[in-house]
Amino acid sequence: MKQYGGCLPLELKKINTDFFPGFDYVALNSGRSAIAYAALAGGFKQVYIPYYTCKTVEAGLLDVGVDVLYYNIDKDFMPIAPEGGFDDRTLFVYTNYFGIMTHTKQMDIIAEHSHVLFDNTQGFFTKPLRGTYSAYSCRKFFGVPDGAYLVADTLPVIDLKQGESSDTASFLLKSIETGPNDAYGLSKDNEEHINGEGMRLMSKLTTAIMESIDLQSVNDRRTVNFNTIHNLLGKYNELDIKLENGAPMVYPLLIDVDGVREYLVENKIFVPRWWRWIEESKDTNDFEKHLSKHLVPIPITQIYDSKDMEYIADLILKKIEQ
Repeated sequence: MKQYGGCLPLELKKINTDFFPGFDYVALNSGRSAIAYAALAGGFKQVYIPYYTCKTVEAGLLDVGVDVLYYNIDKDFMPIAPEGGFDDRTLFVYTNYFGIMTHTKQMDIIAEHSHVLFDNTQGFFTKPLRGTYSAYSCRKFFGVPDGAYLVADTLPVIDLKQGESSDTASFLLKSIETGPNDAYGLSKDNEEHINGEGMRLMSKLTTAIMESIDLQSVNDRRTVNFNTIHNLLGKYNELDIKLENGAPMVYPLLIDVDGVREYLVENKIFVPRWWRWIEESKDTNDFEKHLSKHLVPIPITQIYDSKDMEYIADLILKKIEQ
């Protein structure tokens, strides 16, 4: 029943009504839920995922009773077939690492596998393709407490409860008033909340925020930031980068120089180390271990501009030249 009177809610203007025109999609609470939903929707009992990915992907699949199979990647981020090859009846998840997947890679994956899910959680602006699933994360690109989309030609409806995020969304407000570092603890509490609630539909709060975001503006600013820092640091980057599919999540700097990440953190540029366990695993290869140890994911968020990118690049150059 609609309520009248009382306190005023946060006022947000709705400017987005269809995020993926021409496709069917479901709004969920997290990227891991989107991938698990695809497995259930397609009736897949097993799913291939890369070793070099977040452990939450595995956890989300196991939570809904889906078996997980793994594969390695080569230096071009392409799959290495396991002994005996891939089972073509199984859902194959290909990660759009950092959001810089090229059109050629997309076509190569589709040509080799019958059932493909592109994990675009690091590439929100990468467009979905016919005959495939695509999973997107909202929290990696926008100031929201939860949120993800699963996109396909058609999707069956699975009866799910709606997530609730208002009780753990205060980190968004605190980060405005006192900065993201002060809000870090609250954001981790929010992460634990999402982990604990399992697969849910996107919360009403995130739905309202997502409908109010100027997506084109975000894409444009991130693209400018990416290109700015790539022009300054590209010659030092071991990765061959071609930006073809919209703005990515981060600028991935792969550089065999110790201490770059720590130096940035000391200067209040907070860059994570992704998936530390990769370096210690007996199942991962040398390239995956190298990524785990030396990849520096530089923030290119839309709240920054070209001067911020120049400042970050200057710090990195000072560290390189030491």
